[in-house]
Amino acid sequence: MDQSITDLVRQIHDTPAKAVFYVAGGGAQVLTWLLSVPGASKTVLEARIPYGGGKSMAEILAKEPQTHACTLTAVDMACAAYRQAAHLSEFGVPILGVSCTCALATDRVKKGDHKVYVAVHDGASTRACRVHLAKGARARLDEDAVASRMVLRALASGCGLDASARALDLGLREPEHQNGAADGDAATPAFEQLQETVQSIGEPLQELLEGRVRSVEYSGGQVIVDAPRRGRVYLPGSFNPLHEGHKGLLAAALKTKEQSAGEGCFELSVGNPDKGLMSLEEAKRRVAQFVKAGLPLVVTQAPLFTLKSKLFSKSTFVIGYDTAIRLIMPKYYGGEVNMLLELTAMRHRGCSFLVAGRLDVEKAFKTMDDVELPEPLRDIGLFESISEELFRSDVSSTELRERGVVLPET
Repeated sequence: MDQSITDLVRQIHDTPAKAVFYVAGGGAQVLTWLLSVPGASKTVLEARIPYGGGKSMAEILAKEPQTHACTLTAVDMACAAYRQAAHLSEFGVPILGVSCTCALATDRVKKGDHKVYVAVHDGASTRACRVHLAKGARARLDEDAVASRMVLRALASGCGLDASARALDLGLREPEHQNGAADGDAATPAFEQLQETVQSIGEPLQELLEGRVRSVEYSGGQVIVDAPRRGRVYLPGSFNPLHEGHKGLLAAALKTKEQSAGEGCFELSVGNPDKGLMSLEEAKRRVAQFVKAGLPLVVTQAPLFTLKSKLFSKSTFVIGYDTAIRLIMPKYYGGEVNMLLELTAMRHRGCSFLVAGRLDVEKAFKTMDDVELPEPLRDIGLFESISEELFRSDVSSTELRERGVVLPET
């Protein structure tokens, strides 16, 4: 392995970023390079090579690409890899989705160009690069080496190593080395020119409010866009304002589920069935509380638990006794049958509720044991209690607002 590649891989492994790789048609050597240098587990979360007549690619993208070797497919692959990286990592870890899709030399003569498309997605932006290779100028393995160097360069840029990335020699042919295409194809470029584009999204919360992304997560100084994580512990709320009871409840929930701090997150919905969408300014004010406190928060447009369960499958939602009572009221579903259907569907998605005790209107401390569940919901594991010994807090955001505690201006 070339020393320049070894040195760059070492630099990449020394950054905190973790990545998922999807490579198709070429670029697979980069996986060997990454795994050959000690420290690969600090960078590589997962790598897949989708082949098999297109079925594997369709599974990754959740659709059949119109063209496999093109910029659009490379970007879609990188975004899918990014979402998988979120699923495989803890809150607060910087993540990347990296992709490569190619049409390279094979065991038959290609009519079209030999080409490489690479993309890296970090949530806020997508970098894509492409190059058409001179046909007949290299063997298949050498073309794959060019593609692999392009992937490594894109990964390094995504890790913040821009100067080192630019210094990597991609092995492209310069104009003075070109004598035309070996097969006389007039469409072959006069030289191999790398073309790069960067596409950034707008204000993430505005994108969420306008429905272009499903979630915006703030954790560990990272902003994770449109990558809802499955199988976590979520504490939903309006957080107006955030208080110590919220923090203690999430900690107790994680202890009850025997999960690490990196598996739990607060969840704020900017949508309300009665009030509509929250303003951008108000959403920013509520988010600012968590950023300042260094606490993980995911913002969605999912006000109902049925919607949250579709977004965060196999997850546990932490609620209070009062919310549990409302959750099983048929009037909110248009009848008991609909209620049972909705809640059992949530369970089939692998979701459940962890319920903390709360004071009722008569100032009596009530727990899930005081809730009379309909018989079809009793034995499906939908509800679990947090013990009073582990958590009890009688403070509420409503009481704090009544005492004049309000959110600071952003």
